[in-house]
Amino acid sequence: MKKYFLLFLFSILLLSCSKGGKVTINGKVTNGSPLERLEIIDASGIATLPLANFGVDAKGNFSETIEIPRDGVYVITYGGNTGFLYLKGGDQVNLDFEAMLFPQGMKITGDAKGNTEYLMESQQFINQYMSKLDQSVISKKEEDFLKELEKYKGDITKKMDEIAKVKKPDSDVEKFNKRELDVTLLMISSQYESMHGPATNDPKYKAGAKLLEFQKGLENESYVEDMPNYRNYVISKLSAGFQKFFEGQKNAAPTSNVQMFSKFLDTQKDVSDKTKEYLLAAVAAQYDLREPANPKLQEVFKFLDTKIKNSAIKSELKNLEEAIYGIEQGTDVSGLSLVKQDGSKITLADLKGKPTALVFYASWNPYITESTMPVLKEMVKFYGSKMNFAFINLDDTQDQFVKTSKAMFTGIQGNNYYATGGMKSEIAKKFAVYGFKMPSFIIIDKDGKISSKTYLNIADPALVDGLNKASGLQAPTAVPQAPDLMTAPSATEQHSANDGHGH
Repeated sequence: MKKYFLLFLFSILLLSCSKGGKVTINGKVTNGSPLERLEIIDASGIATLPLANFGVDAKGNFSETIEIPRDGVYVITYGGNTGFLYLKGGDQVNLDFEAMLFPQGMKITGDAKGNTEYLMESQQFINQYMSKLDQSVISKKEEDFLKELEKYKGDITKKMDEIAKVKKPDSDVEKFNKRELDVTLLMISSQYESMHGPATNDPKYKAGAKLLEFQKGLENESYVEDMPNYRNYVISKLSAGFQKFFEGQKNAAPTSNVQMFSKFLDTQKDVSDKTKEYLLAAVAAQYDLREPANPKLQEVFKFLDTKIKNSAIKSELKNLEEAIYGIEQGTDVSGLSLVKQDGSKITLADLKGKPTALVFYASWNPYITESTMPVLKEMVKFYGSKMNFAFINLDDTQDQFVKTSKAMFTGIQGNNYYATGGMKSEIAKKFAVYGFKMPSFIIIDKDGKISSKTYLNIADPALVDGLNKASGLQAPTAVPQAPDLMTAPSATEQHSANDGHGH
């Protein structure tokens, strides 16, 4: 029976190299909703946060210039679906696609065409090739299994070369593609190493010299910096030892995943400090930091800050911390500038004297009119005598801000402001606001300093506690339940007529 036991290895190529710079992406979406957004995500690092979030005009056209940290593969999302592009600093890229079919049928013209199409066709071939593999390969003797791996490499490399002759990618992209293939083969060999014993009823099986030699020939410590699959490979090689170590720690005090893994890595003298730091960051990002409500979040971030010395990893973890938790409490944000509905400018300093609840939103946010607004109205009524409410709009244009704020907030006590530039504004960057974080809620004190974490759900009891503390009032304990705001619905489910888009 055929099993697609290797498919999880062959998703999006996550490659990167140096350079980077400005990239302009233009294009048109056919038959799409003006409420849907495109996002470009750097998926090769630790944080995997969006670099850009932008919309389309009434005719489906879009144009955005972004700054990429390095040349390489970037994820592009639209309507809940995902594709990828190979981008280089200085690229001028044009994309045209049918909304319902994205990313299939995406037409690429301009600088990214050859590189991206080469990678896409290579990936399609690899997926098809690997889907035909039989589960019995893991039961073969090591010598025969290694012959299979060499055959895989030969067949796939030959096809990559054929595709390259037609698509004419840059030479460095060809090298990266073959480097990714090496990591794929390492992942397969690691699976064989862990599954061969159970598959052959041989509990004493251990990898032989030839398999270890094969792995050693493909391993390269530098890959750990920018290849998530390679980090996963190294973690998989360590998993058996970690499991044994973990079982011996069951009577120890409860701790986070990354702290336990760190204790284990301290016993692995043949793993370099550089690799250990990347692995710790990867484990934390995949497990401990995935849930914003994790009560140990701050503890985990403090531990990582102490344990990790690499400045590049520290920077990514700091970005991730701000994205999840918010910027450091006590930070003075009173000087940040905003625009009122009449076009006049103010700063957050104008709100000093009372604590202020900042509400970040945009007209394209899911569920906001149906679920967030009813709860928000009640909050404003209850706390409004003791604190300010500032509704900060992050739409793409000031005209859209005026329409949306009047449609949604007329009759609600509070201040309506626009952050010029929307998602690209200074205030969005300062507060680490991303599309997936809106609507979001932050409390600043009467002196204009941050006094809370960022709350991602208006029904979060911790938000009510924060408002109680800031205002000196005590709200009723029962809070109306809002849906999970981190779950993105389709465009037709997201919006009502009362969002300022006139539909």
